[in-house]
Amino acid sequence: MIHMFGAADPEQAISQLEAYHNEGRSERAEVMASALVDQLIAKKSRDDATQAILVKGLRILAAVLNSRGKHKRARVTIGLLHKHRNKLSKSTGEYDLASAAGDYHLAGFIHANAGKNGAAKRAFAKCEKLQPGHLAAALDKAEQIGKSKQLEKLYPLAGPVISRNGAFILEIEGRPAADARRIGQILGGEIQQDIESQISAIMAGEQAANARLQAAVDSLVPTHDYHTYSTN
Repeated sequence: MIHMFGAADPEQAISQLEAYHNEGRSERAEVMASALVDQLIAKKSRDDATQAILVKGLRILAAVLNSRGKHKRARVTIGLLHKHRNKLSKSTGEYDLASAAGDYHLAGFIHANAGKNGAAKRAFAKCEKLQPGHLAAALDKAEQIGKSKQLEKLYPLAGPVISRNGAFILEIEGRPAADARRIGQILGGEIQQDIESQISAIMAGEQAANARLQAAVDSLVPTHDYHTYSTN
């Protein structure tokens, strides 16, 4: 059993790391994630459960290193993440495409921040291949390395602007969402005008916060065919 940071449960240790990262306590998260990863990699034999914890630890560590500007080490870590995720998938016979796509999305960021645009482009492309319609990765690809073709292709599939948790987003159903205004800034012109117009309409209460969801709800409301009740 792995005992880390006072947590006998490895999943609890991972949750603690995620909390530190999300709270911006990145230095502490880096130290603890590094210790966890080093401990697990040193184990000569790992069962699937332990390998899964290692994968999660590497995922957090790569993100933390990227956020702290430690791009060289982040690139090494993301490589280890791909290796150990694939090893886990081979052992279990299960391949989580969404998680793998997320890892390549992160890899694109890391490579771009390290000035390795070729590697970044390949990583973003791999993300889209694993999870087609990944609008968030397409936006980051456009912002990070100036390649907006994929974003232009995916934008029409996203539907109307959605207001969620205080943010305005665009989302291809079942895929990670992306910031609507940032998409507008990249694509510009009429697209940007339309996005800003929708945001204004949502703020004014003239457009549903989630028009797609509202349409689905409306479709469930029964409509009465009054001709059925004709006395003729």
